[in-house]
Amino acid sequence: MSGRAPIAALATVVGASETALVRISGAGCHALVGQIFSAEEDSEAGRSKGATIERGSLSLETAADLSRGARNSSSLPALSVRYPEGRSYTGEESVELVIPGAPIWPRALLARLEALGVEPAGPGEFTRRAFENGRIDLTRAESVATLIAAENLEAARAARRTLEGVLAEAVHSVADRLHDTIALLEAGLDFADQEIDPPSPATILDALAPIERELEAWLERPDAGGAVGENARCLLWGRANAGKSSLLNAFAGEEVALVSEVAGTTTDAVSGRLRLAHGTVELLDLPGRKDALSAIELRADDLARQSIAEADPIAYLFDAARPFDEILAEWRALPAEIRDRATPVLQKIDQCSEPIRAERGEEWPEAIQCSARTGEGLDRVRAHFDRLLATGAFAARGSSLYFNDRQRRRVAECRETLAILGEDLRGAGRTEPELVVVDLRRAHGSLEEITGEIVTEETLTRIFSRFCVGK
Repeated sequence: MSGRAPIAALATVVGASETALVRISGAGCHALVGQIFSAEEDSEAGRSKGATIERGSLSLETAADLSRGARNSSSLPALSVRYPEGRSYTGEESVELVIPGAPIWPRALLARLEALGVEPAGPGEFTRRAFENGRIDLTRAESVATLIAAENLEAARAARRTLEGVLAEAVHSVADRLHDTIALLEAGLDFADQEIDPPSPATILDALAPIERELEAWLERPDAGGAVGENARCLLWGRANAGKSSLLNAFAGEEVALVSEVAGTTTDAVSGRLRLAHGTVELLDLPGRKDALSAIELRADDLARQSIAEADPIAYLFDAARPFDEILAEWRALPAEIRDRATPVLQKIDQCSEPIRAERGEEWPEAIQCSARTGEGLDRVRAHFDRLLATGAFAARGSSLYFNDRQRRRVAECRETLAILGEDLRGAGRTEPELVVVDLRRAHGSLEEITGEIVTEETLTRIFSRFCVGK
């Protein structure tokens, strides 16, 4: 990691602010900064993750001083955060200087550093060095730009999960399974004289089938820039005719779900999106619960329960006109794991002859009362969903993955290679182990391009040229 020339850039936004942060990274940058930074006596403010934090001052000349030929230095208060090699964002010896944010001072500091031989950093150069020094993989590097460009809370959360390594972990898991199959084939080739047979086409197909299904699922996901709330989904559930579809239509502003006095008109899950202050929630109207089910309703009930098993928050609806003791008995009969993530919603309060006065107790959390027909209480339902977003209640679905266009193309390449190989194996085409290994390695290479184990200079240049300077 050592040996690369130091670079510097403003890491905060350009313009007036209370403080600005200038980042310097590269071999010898501690000594270079030491030429202009003077620490106060007993100034060490602390240590954090190996960094040394000191208060002090910088000796700088402004552009006006230099234009007059003056050599009078201005003393500027500063905070220095010094990272040793191997502990910084880039993995290199680094310094971050926090100074007053008036635009004159970052310009003066960068000019002074350049005079000392520090090169101005290019777009994304700090993150590129972090990747090249093995501090992060390419998915994490790309997520930095996605996080900066996020236009809503959902996109920011998606980028943050990628930055934490969720995407890389998933890709490595699939790549490892491909590599296991390659290893079995190569063992059969390398030890053919010891009568070790390579796996049969049927065995290979069995190993590849779940991988292909996973790749298909990845390609169906939204991209990170437009993450559309797969990670923020709430289920509308309850008995048939409890008013779930009416509630969904009220929020959607149109009839996305069929509403009828006949119980059980919803036999497929119907979704609509609700835009809120903290992002967008996908509301999924599930088929209602019934005591007696036809064949089609049994299938609908099975699909509903599959959705419920995915750990999303649940808005459990009751027809408020029913006797409250029946409502309470139904709530108590729900499995504990359902009640733990469900909020009771008393719908159709416009049909009640008198106000509902339900005592709150251990088995009955405070219910939300509303009417989809009159609009009464819908603001309380909205506020509830917005609180779920703000407090991260949708983190249970945090395993959701988001792919940018480059990553998606590599996933599609891997899937296409495996699909062609599968056709050959099923049709007794090119089934020689040597040729199967070639195809599997091609598929494996597509996944390695996602995380950056295999990557060209042209690809890196294209990726990091889209970053802003200072990142």
